[in-house]
Amino acid sequence: MSAPALEARPIASDHYRAVMRHLPTGVAAICSTNPVTGARNGMIVGTFASLSMEPALVTFSVTHTSSSWPQIAAADRFSVSLLAEDQQQVCRALSAKGPDKLGTVNWSESLWGTPHIHGSLAWFDCRVEQQIVAGDHLIVIASVLEMTPGEGSPLIFHGGRFGGFAEPGATPASSIKGD
Repeated sequence: MSAPALEARPIASDHYRAVMRHLPTGVAAICSTNPVTGARNGMIVGTFASLSMEPALVTFSVTHTSSSWPQIAAADRFSVSLLAEDQQQVCRALSAKGPDKLGTVNWSESLWGTPHIHGSLAWFDCRVEQQIVAGDHLIVIASVLEMTPGEGSPLIFHGGRFGGFAEPGATPASSIKGD
């Protein structure tokens, strides 16, 4: 007996959002400095991920309607700061509309000329390699020029709220055996 033929139905965006909010995400700040004007810009993404170790590539997605991404992408390179659990205010500052998002954020310039946000868990200096149109977003693939680790616990966004990661007695991920 064969299964009945099914047809895919469009997924309503509010239903999609309600289901996807169950997936916790890390919070990353993407920042750059315009090499001509010196203007700095930043934005927040919850989709930052490792893509390849050799060569070292990272990826994230950004909506087509972003006003910050075109300015960041126009720079030769950009930084990624992985935000720590106590950096909710940094997240809010870089999520706001306006010309000087980094004005209230404590940062310093990296050797690559990009803004690194103080207190973050790690910093990456990157260069855009490819942008792929996918639905209402661009998938950005970037090469890693340099990266530096920090310390602490990550800022996590889940169910419309910020939080941290702390579970007493948790099993470290490195000790979990997978397939």
